[in-house]
Amino acid sequence: MSEVSDKKVAWMALSDLFIDNEISYEYIAKRVAHLPINEVKRILFYEVAPVCMSNLLVLSPSNHKGFSEEYIVSNIEQHLLKWQNSRLYRKKTALKIKFYKFCLKQDWQKLIAELCRVQQSQS
Repeated sequence: MSEVSDKKVAWMALSDLFIDNEISYEYIAKRVAHLPINEVKRILFYEVAPVCMSNLLVLSPSNHKGFSEEYIVSNIEQHLLKWQNSRLYRKKTALKIKFYKFCLKQDWQKLIAELCRVQQSQS
């Protein structure tokens, strides 16, 4: 797989943590198991969460089935471009990332446990 398609697979898999439905940690872990855990963590909190977290922060989340690839790819690419070009955006987003880590602590712990299990079974 190319680095770009690896990223898209990871983005799509990790975006499943932000849908208003039951989460399959095993399914997500299997899709990102080819990546080191620290890279999965970085992608989740610095790339996916800034785009998808708003779905969990509303009283009635609009997304129950999953995000479209077009939505995820275009919005994360826009986010990364802003991150690269704006110091103010980086500072503002860095504060939000602390909040994302707090909100997603349990989901991250469940995912990392499943990811370790999947990676061990693949060894």
